[in-house]
Amino acid sequence: MKLSLAKRGILGLGAVVTAAALSIVPAATASAAIVPTVGSAHPVYLLSDLDGTQIPAGTVLGWNDSALFSPDPSDEDYNSVFTVPENTGQVRKFLSPRGQEANVNAWNAYGPLGLTPSGILLPNAMPSGNTSAGLGSPSGSSAVAQAGGDYSLGIAFFNGNQVLEVDFVYITVTANAKPELATWTFATPTAPATAPSITTTALNAATVGTAFSQTLAATGTAPITWSVKSGTALPAGLALDASTGVVSGTPTTAGAYSVTIVASNGTAPDAEATFSGTVAAPAPTAPTKPAGSDAHNVTIAAPAKGDTTVTVPAGIANANKTLTAWAWSDPTNLGTVTTDADGNAVVDITSLPAGDHTVALTLPGDGTFAVQAWGTFTKVSAAGDTLTDSVDLTAAVTASDLWSLNAEATKVDFGNVARNASVTKKLGKVTVVDDRNVLKGWNLTAAVSDFTNATNDVIPSSALTVVPGFYAGYTPLAGITTGTGSQLATSSAVSTLTSGALFDADLTFQAPKDAQTGDYKSTLTITLASK
Repeated sequence: MKLSLAKRGILGLGAVVTAAALSIVPAATASAAIVPTVGSAHPVYLLSDLDGTQIPAGTVLGWNDSALFSPDPSDEDYNSVFTVPENTGQVRKFLSPRGQEANVNAWNAYGPLGLTPSGILLPNAMPSGNTSAGLGSPSGSSAVAQAGGDYSLGIAFFNGNQVLEVDFVYITVTANAKPELATWTFATPTAPATAPSITTTALNAATVGTAFSQTLAATGTAPITWSVKSGTALPAGLALDASTGVVSGTPTTAGAYSVTIVASNGTAPDAEATFSGTVAAPAPTAPTKPAGSDAHNVTIAAPAKGDTTVTVPAGIANANKTLTAWAWSDPTNLGTVTTDADGNAVVDITSLPAGDHTVALTLPGDGTFAVQAWGTFTKVSAAGDTLTDSVDLTAAVTASDLWSLNAEATKVDFGNVARNASVTKKLGKVTVVDDRNVLKGWNLTAAVSDFTNATNDVIPSSALTVVPGFYAGYTPLAGITTGTGSQLATSSAVSTLTSGALFDADLTFQAPKDAQTGDYKSTLTITLASK
């Protein structure tokens, strides 16, 4: 009985809502209570009305082929139910433009549905079953079949004129002039978006100077965007990647921190999690040089000239121990030593230069480098020790203080140039010398006057194109570059030396197609200006 009911589109045992029960009004007077819904409220599937099996997405169906909506991927017993939202008074099937599912005034066509107290059993999804023409364009099921395009096919729940919920699938209609020959396909349904929830509970231990990287995790519909909540901050040196949720960097400051991280994906509410901890100071790599009144200071006998060792009296408390010896200025590991029964340790000082030194003994493997004994001594230079002395060196740098510009050519003749034709000539070598006492850099520019003949006919200066370059065979100095157009060259504060920097340019004269015949003259002015 359930199978035959579903095939005929009779849905449940409740009253059938008639077409007159829903008022579809023109757009100009649409109810302000209608709020467009983004996305289907639930994933919607299509099932065969013959055996209840799921119809794969992308299947091509005829315009009058019957299929069933279902909220579950498969329900061969036809027992799936679309739960009716609270306060629902009317239910409709519909065809609409994509994105306009909750806008009744945009619907293309619609049809009635049955309503039971507990839900709606498997509505018939046949597009041609939407027998009432909507207000959208194209209007009516046949018009949609003839027009083709992308649409939504679904069911809508109403309270008066307010859309409470829409459940739909996307379909693509292949048009046909005969509606009964049109076809339609549908897309794979997607699960409704879920708000994010941060699952990471703590940030890993961080230490100043040690690279840090941790990926924060969250549940919810992707993509998830990460941010640091205003008013809080990650430890200095760390940053949060907004797209990946990776916290990375190298901490620069030790101390306590508290930061609130926000995860969002467009579905409310955003997730927040507060992480607190302490950035640890870097572990020492050597003991701190003891000095002054620091504990465990002992007297070290001054070594004689040429001695290679000193004896550090570490005391009876350090008798028969293996210790590590350190020396300063720079912390230098002098290796391990073993004290005798009186706590005396012999330390090799051959690697130390002549001069004043501090030596300390620490327990090996002690990460705090606690000093057990320390003292100072002076090492006297021995034969073969490296010795240094200094000699003051002076020199006076001079310059020629030259500043000059020389264009080797005094005239460039383009010869006979036919109308609407062009001729290219070289400007010739241009020498710039900048060996001033104070170097400031410079600009080399060119300006061209209009071309005129004996009868005062004018060819504008734009008829001449200037392409700057270095003179053939010249190797440019670093800091000197050629320009474009009227900017022949430029220099930073570097010397050309007395030989100068050498430039040239291609000059192309283009005769206008309507120019008067005759000999024309112009002047090219080259200017060297200090920066």
